[in-house]
Amino acid sequence: MGIKPIDITNKSFNTKFKGYDRDEVDDFLDQIALEVEKLTQENRSLEKEVKQANDKLGYFNELKDSLNQSIIVAQDTADKLKENAIRESDLAIQQSQAQSEDILAHANKMSDELITGATNKANQILSEASERARQLAVETDDLKKKTRIFHRNLNVLLESQLQIVQSDEWDEILKPFGAYVDSSHQAFKQVLDAVEAANGVDPTSPAVNTKPAFDNVPKNKATIKQPEIKVSTTRENTNKPAEKPAEKNDETKKLNKVERATRPRVK
Repeated sequence: MGIKPIDITNKSFNTKFKGYDRDEVDDFLDQIALEVEKLTQENRSLEKEVKQANDKLGYFNELKDSLNQSIIVAQDTADKLKENAIRESDLAIQQSQAQSEDILAHANKMSDELITGATNKANQILSEASERARQLAVETDDLKKKTRIFHRNLNVLLESQLQIVQSDEWDEILKPFGAYVDSSHQAFKQVLDAVEAANGVDPTSPAVNTKPAFDNVPKNKATIKQPEIKVSTTRENTNKPAEKPAEKNDETKKLNKVERATRPRVK
């Protein structure tokens, strides 16, 4: 156990002959005791400071360990976060690539379907148009054929009718009635001349040219207007009661037959 300052102060020495001065020794011991006390206090103070420093050092060591642990945890967390971020990024990239591929495939499919549908629709429309054009061509050819047949038949009919109209029988039929009366029957001829003069017919004129205007009709026209033949019948205005005819002789009967034969028939 170390010497304390109180031990130095209370220390007593045995006296011998020719020994040290007791007072000087006591004074020196007192000084030493003071110095030792001072050193002891300083030592205690230093020990206290050392303890505080050690405590602080321990705190800082613990803090360092805690910081190191935090750094390690943070590093581990950062590494894990980095790994998770990389993994999630890779997963997101894969998902986006898969989605983009699905979208692209769907778009290509829709595009192919639209193109196929449009192509089929266009082909259908073209086929229907071609079929309609073919039908129209067939109908047009058939109509032209029927038109040619009608034109040929109409031409034949008109030519036959024209031959009938231009026959000499019409000239004979259309002669004035007075042309059939013999000059020996002057009295009857005068009566006929008076009737024809009242109707505006010149008994001395030749037969009227009644040929229809078929010769002036263009042959290429599809529409041919048939000439209208008007037949007028004349009746005498007989307000007076009819006289009883005289006895018919053979000549009068002959004239009546000629008149009936030349009278136009109206249907």
